[in-house]
Amino acid sequence: MNKSEENTPYYQQIREMLLEEIKSGKLKHGDKIPSERELSETLKISRMTIRHAIDLLEREGVVERRPRVGTFVANRRIRWNFITVNSFTKGMIDKGFKPSTKKIHMLFEKADEHLAKVLDIDVGEEVFSLKRLRIVDEIPIAIELSQIPYKYCEGIEKYMEDNASLYEVLAQKYGIQLKKQKQRMKISYSNSSESKLLQLKPESPCLWIQGTTHDMSGRIIEYTNGLARGDLVEFYSEPTNPS
Repeated sequence: MNKSEENTPYYQQIREMLLEEIKSGKLKHGDKIPSERELSETLKISRMTIRHAIDLLEREGVVERRPRVGTFVANRRIRWNFITVNSFTKGMIDKGFKPSTKKIHMLFEKADEHLAKVLDIDVGEEVFSLKRLRIVDEIPIAIELSQIPYKYCEGIEKYMEDNASLYEVLAQKYGIQLKKQKQRMKISYSNSSESKLLQLKPESPCLWIQGTTHDMSGRIIEYTNGLARGDLVEFYSEPTNPS
């Protein structure tokens, strides 16, 4: 440590040192940082001072302690606007992430009473169902199921390859401009198949989102169900017409 920095406590210097190693890429998200003992021996500083610095980084959300395993650089939180209608890909790129999408399944089904009511269509009408895995910086973060009355998007299946934007396809191929979403959210827990897709332990805390997406005329175009990782995703909303 730099003893000449008399006005900066050692624990603050250690905090800044670790932050700089993270910013420079020497320590990456998910990496294990040196133990308190290792840092104490290397820096010739007491373990109490080292612990103080790490406590501060943990409170700031920079690192996370895992019992009997060690302390790791926390994964970067992903902020996701769940009210504003926007392409997932564009939204993540705008935030500096590298997004990708993989199809889980794509199929057609007949609307039952519940689905018909939600989509405002007749029972038995054909519905296009698309289930996808959302990935950011090579980390799976969410599973999404989109269901759309097929009469609005006939032939859409030929456009929905991996990484294709559903909303861009609807706009460019079918002239459907989406305007608003109505969403509700609650805490949920991943089942075994969801945990495998999201690379989580079974019954990990997640955020469950359900809602509808509407076009310019108010017509319901899409019914969505999603499950996002609670350890990585942070949802927020921004009113479009704040009073």
